[in-house]
Amino acid sequence: MKTLSETVDAKELRSWCSKLRESVVEEGSPFFERDLLAAESFRETEGEPFRITRVARATSHILSSMPVRIREGELLVGWHPNTICDCDMEGKLEEARGYLGSCNYWVAASEGHMAPDYETILEEGLGGTRERIRSLEGDLESTDPGTPRKRAFYAAALDSIEALQGFILRYAELAESQGKKVSPGAWCEQLSVISDTCRWISSKPPRDFREAIQLSWFVYVAVAVEASAHHHCFGPGHIDRYLYPFYRVFDDKGMADALLEQLFVKCNEFTGPMMSAVIVGISGRNPDGTDATNELSHRCLEVSDRARMYFPGLDIHWHRDLGEEFMLKACRLLRNGMGQPSFFNLDLIIDGLQRYGVPYEHAVDHLPSTCTETSIQGRTNPWVAWTYENIPVCLLTAMFGGRHPITGERAGKATGLPHTYQELRAAFLEQIEFTAHSAIEKGNRDQMLESWYRPFPLLSCFVQDCLERGADISHGGAKYNLLQPEAVGVSNAVDGLAAVKTLLEGGRYTLDDFRSAIVDDFEGHEVLRKAILRDCPKHGNNVPWVNDLFAEVAGMWCSSIEGNKNYYGGPVMPGFLGWTVWIGFGKETPATPDGRKAGAPLANCIGPCTGVNLKGVPSMLLSTCGLDQARGLGGIVFNLRLSPNSIESEPGIERLKALIETAMDIGIFQVQINLAGTELLREAQREPESHADLLVRIGGYLVPFTKLPMEAQEDVITRTEMEI
Repeated sequence: MKTLSETVDAKELRSWCSKLRESVVEEGSPFFERDLLAAESFRETEGEPFRITRVARATSHILSSMPVRIREGELLVGWHPNTICDCDMEGKLEEARGYLGSCNYWVAASEGHMAPDYETILEEGLGGTRERIRSLEGDLESTDPGTPRKRAFYAAALDSIEALQGFILRYAELAESQGKKVSPGAWCEQLSVISDTCRWISSKPPRDFREAIQLSWFVYVAVAVEASAHHHCFGPGHIDRYLYPFYRVFDDKGMADALLEQLFVKCNEFTGPMMSAVIVGISGRNPDGTDATNELSHRCLEVSDRARMYFPGLDIHWHRDLGEEFMLKACRLLRNGMGQPSFFNLDLIIDGLQRYGVPYEHAVDHLPSTCTETSIQGRTNPWVAWTYENIPVCLLTAMFGGRHPITGERAGKATGLPHTYQELRAAFLEQIEFTAHSAIEKGNRDQMLESWYRPFPLLSCFVQDCLERGADISHGGAKYNLLQPEAVGVSNAVDGLAAVKTLLEGGRYTLDDFRSAIVDDFEGHEVLRKAILRDCPKHGNNVPWVNDLFAEVAGMWCSSIEGNKNYYGGPVMPGFLGWTVWIGFGKETPATPDGRKAGAPLANCIGPCTGVNLKGVPSMLLSTCGLDQARGLGGIVFNLRLSPNSIESEPGIERLKALIETAMDIGIFQVQINLAGTELLREAQREPESHADLLVRIGGYLVPFTKLPMEAQEDVITRTEMEI
């Protein structure tokens, strides 16, 4: 067997990585033919009583039938195919999806938005997982009433694992076959190494970094394919933790860095830039509380800068013991214009998780599920961002006695028509509670439907406690089962309440005036709108009573959700993530009492509404601190837009570092930075084809600016550009 740390000329490695990047940028797109294969298998298993068996066989059929490919210089193999949709293919897909829909194949399911338990996978290997399944199945008691369900689960899990092993062996055979066809040389030797690597990891635990990163990638591709035609928001997760023991002792660091770069590049095979995220988390704390930052954490920053791809997103797990040089290096990465990284307050998040009974040694494995929601790597069914709820509509409903202001239809709790600020405030808080409880009911309904129709037996092999409990992740098998509903547009509601209080108590207007203006979209009420926009205090300027109002509104959302259980018996965790929903919600929301016109986007985070005149960054941050943000584990976003030249110099980098650390110290959950200037953004609007790679941060992740709808582009441009 060839030495797996065999060196290749550095120039050759760079060339191979560059060629792979070009190929992925050109070809990356979903594998829609996966749905054809799933439909083929489901037709063959009609009449099979166990749904999980049908899903496992479909996954097996997909993994054994999907095309395999190794490009020259592709050291990290395992291709996620792409589909070219012509008219014939569109017709086939429509028919297949219609059939799968009639089988309830697609229901609201939140699997994805996580990283599997790579650490255990690397410790025991796929053969070890297979034997663990067999052992657990063999221990079942025939008279236990739960045995038939568990036996079906173990059979499906075994089928799925063996399908993954077969998929990996297909690459061993392909590499061997291609090696016989190429001329002797570096690539021929690498094909031999790839073949040997794949044969080994198909059943045995990896022995070195190359085998470890290769096995991790195969698992990632397979669980994504089990779920959908693209990445399904799965991610590599904390690669600087589970890969570091292998990286530390791997002799050929040049090869290791090339493999790491190809991992970053290949995360873009699943799709081109789209409204979603693939997450790599770095730094953080070890289970004993020490700083987890290591050499591989630094390499991830360097590789991200070198690869400069849309995926994966880099999330820094900040804590009070994080090293100064690492933080400075992370801040410098923002200079390249790719919008990486974002910063999460791990100490605060650990505190929040411990309140739910999660032990410290598990809480340190927190991983943003895609945007800012919560998962614990390898241990969670996160059920993120479900449902999203429109908080400004709660305020409108309260203003109109429980009815929609335009249609007059019942839209919430019948709270009566308010005439004073205090009556409105009380009714609004009731509407928030009503909406939160409705969100929990909808989430529990959809978790129930998932348990009926959409098991994930392969993924369940890689989520802690599923195998031990003999239960699929969709049946509550994960160690931690969550539900995370999101409140969208809180800042609009706060500004609206502040305007009502200011103008009613000043005797200038009545609630009837506000109601008329909302129904008329402020047409004919320009003087009132001008008073709202110019004369009323706004969230984000550190006005004490407005800060208290924000804390009360956000706190009511949290209080209405906390303490409730989801369908699986786990906690419901409140969040304030807007993803891109703040755009869609805005389109369908009438005018609001903060002066916003009908159809305009809602607030994009818990910070100030777009367009508000602000005192500065400290006031923005302090305005949100009345809420204990450890309560918002469902996800909180804080957008900061800084001037493009603010970090050009090293003193600017040091100021940014100080700003982020101050935000974390005062209790901010997450901070993400936008540096694109107004002139560049306007240019991108005029010439979108020349700015396809211009990225901005919105709902907790990066999006291509030119792919946003025009109203969302305007929202990004209108955000106040701050200096530091």
